[in-house]
Amino acid sequence: MKVFISWSGDMSKNVAEAIREWLPTVLQTVKPYFTPSDIEKGTRWSSDIASELDDSKAGIFCVTSENLTSQWLMFEAGAISKKVEQSLVCPILIGCPVLR
Repeated sequence: MKVFISWSGDMSKNVAEAIREWLPTVLQTVKPYFTPSDIEKGTRWSSDIASELDDSKAGIFCVTSENLTSQWLMFEAGAISKKVEQSLVCPILIGCPVLR
């Protein structure tokens, strides 16, 4: 199963990178996609990301208090969730205050 890992900002990127390395060690059938590691040099990044979003069954979104309103995170979450019956959107809150 393909899993798209979304991030925005330094802290979020560090957590996303750790998840990208860890995930296949505990779930061998998972193929994570994490920019910048998984985009080949010289490719059109927007086409590559769009293709991966379309092919992914799940998305892990590394959310921090600094990127709560990131348009990229929202775009990528929307792209994954458009397949409502077939996809999973999994936010990971990092240092975010509890909302009540």
